[in-house]
Amino acid sequence: MAAKRFLAFVLSLAMVLAGCGSGVSTDSNNNGGNNGGGGSTAQIQGVLRWKGSNSGNGIYTDSTLTTSNVNGTQFGKKAEFPVEGIVIAQPLYVKNLNLGAAGTHNVVIVVTEHNQVYAFDADSTSQTPLWRRNYLEAGVTPAPDNFGGRTALGGEVGITGTPVIDPQTGAMYFVTTLSRNGVVEQWLRSIDIRTGQDYGPGSMKIQASLPGDGPGSVNGQVPFDPAIQNQRSGLVLQNGNVLIAWGSFSDWGVYRGWLMAYNAQSLQQVAAFSPAKQYQAEDDAFGPADHGGGAAIWGAGAAPSLDSSGYIYVVAADGSFNADRGGSNYGDSVLKMRLGTNGFEVVDFFTPANEACVNEADLEIGSGGVTLLPNSDLAVVINKEGRLYLLNTSNLGHFNPTDAQIPQQFMVGNKECFPDMGGGFAEGPDWMRLYGNVTFFNDSVYVAPSNGTMRQYRLTGGTLSTTPASQSAYKFGSRGGNSVISSSGIVWVGNKSYDGGRAVLHAFDANNLANELWNSNANIGRDGLGTGSGFGVPVVADGKVIYADTRSVKIYGLLQ
Repeated sequence: MAAKRFLAFVLSLAMVLAGCGSGVSTDSNNNGGNNGGGGSTAQIQGVLRWKGSNSGNGIYTDSTLTTSNVNGTQFGKKAEFPVEGIVIAQPLYVKNLNLGAAGTHNVVIVVTEHNQVYAFDADSTSQTPLWRRNYLEAGVTPAPDNFGGRTALGGEVGITGTPVIDPQTGAMYFVTTLSRNGVVEQWLRSIDIRTGQDYGPGSMKIQASLPGDGPGSVNGQVPFDPAIQNQRSGLVLQNGNVLIAWGSFSDWGVYRGWLMAYNAQSLQQVAAFSPAKQYQAEDDAFGPADHGGGAAIWGAGAAPSLDSSGYIYVVAADGSFNADRGGSNYGDSVLKMRLGTNGFEVVDFFTPANEACVNEADLEIGSGGVTLLPNSDLAVVINKEGRLYLLNTSNLGHFNPTDAQIPQQFMVGNKECFPDMGGGFAEGPDWMRLYGNVTFFNDSVYVAPSNGTMRQYRLTGGTLSTTPASQSAYKFGSRGGNSVISSSGIVWVGNKSYDGGRAVLHAFDANNLANELWNSNANIGRDGLGTGSGFGVPVVADGKVIYADTRSVKIYGLLQ
């Protein structure tokens, strides 16, 4: 077996060295981050990770689609590719991919909760995939979605986190969750995007334990439990390693956040970290994972963000917190980390002043990731309460009871957390929660809260306007909207509507959000989507807008 895997790796590397997968990028930032190995100088180009770049800011370079031609007459759905299983992860796009005898294609890659992986020709209307990979077999099924509490994944748990593609090798990495004869397992997978076959070893079972005495510990060790840890976040590549984060299934069981690194070539585990594993007698909440647990890393699908200095940024959600008193629990905290020879290290952190309130009320700061603003040390994070934080990444500021140590914070939403409000109180149409990453373009931050309109806040002199410069007329559903922006000045945002949960894709003028250019419901017979997922993210590349509902992926573009 080892010899076969080594031979597969050599053959895959030989394909890269021969120049397979070369192309011209639509966006120099959309290269998937640092490579995981390989020696090709002809990098694979496209949208190779969540939101296309390591900064998480959601900017796509595209000059084909403009505010003049994106309208109900010239723009609409061009293709639809049905798949087996619900689509939660963001689709990926590879430009001019050389598939050998099958020719060169622009390729859309889609993964599903039924543990299926598909590659489709993005320029064709044929619904036959270029290749398909199935991770099910006798005795192996996706995990049922009730094995660890409610999940909102629609019946089964398979591939949830957005994969990442190595631009040097063409290897794609993702995690499958499955049930083998009734026992839940999670596996890191690596496949060659040209064939769908294994890249290198192909698979590695996810296992880990760390020293700790928090809930669920055994003999001074905290184990990773695949049956209660939700691999929701997108994956990233950094310096030859695959970084993977985990959260919970709706806060069920003795869960905690995890961040792990695996060597991209061997798939051997390099490091593991958890933000909360130290027993804590006093805590703000009293669930099974409290008193030294929790701190999920999920971010509504957001991947860890990486800066050019090699730092890693993640946000730990509700959980135990004592880092302000010299402890190692980082619930409801933004973490700046690095991966060194001794594993992951927390270099700096920020915890909001009302940490105790949002933790007890399930309004965590971890409902989104970190958006790194270009050409500065500024970053933006959000929380379920509806609050936006502007941070200085060179000094995150730790904890301060007034939040005076950070550049800025203000409410985008309409209601604030108050003591003893209880978990679940803020769920419903009266609360404007925030999820996912904000988008940043031309010195403006764009954010679409749940049950509210999309807003634009201008950055001037190092702070944001607290009054929107513009906002949409359209009001988003209960999970808000996750947006991206094409450089021609169009904000693309999808959401799950109030109308029976239908997915809706919108295009707004970035200079004036009141000007909605197009939406998929305007001509529903031609452009309409099916049922939406809570945190779907559009992809923009080569004049195409790619967006998935729960059973298919759609390609939108200019109709002539």
